[in-house]
Amino acid sequence: MLTFSVDCHLITTTMKSSREKDEIAAAEATLVYHDVRHRISYIAQQCTIDVLKGLFASSSIVRSLSCAKTKVAAIATEVLALWGVAYGLV
Repeated sequence: MLTFSVDCHLITTTMKSSREKDEIAAAEATLVYHDVRHRISYIAQQCTIDVLKGLFASSSIVRSLSCAKTKVAAIATEVLALWGVAYGLV
């Protein structure tokens, strides 16, 4: 019989609450919207995230942001564009 040991402290400190996940997703979507609105390239998004992480190192939301060009493109085309079409903005 196999047994497994679970480090409960590690699990509870690395899991994020649903509210925090929502705040992270909202921050990422807001940054992507800003970049699309001002025609900033997807590649520049990662640089912006790195700057924010340096400026606001104590923020758990900023520390959890991860928006490289692939994720930014997906948010822009699969979330924001569909939202714009649904509300007649595009």
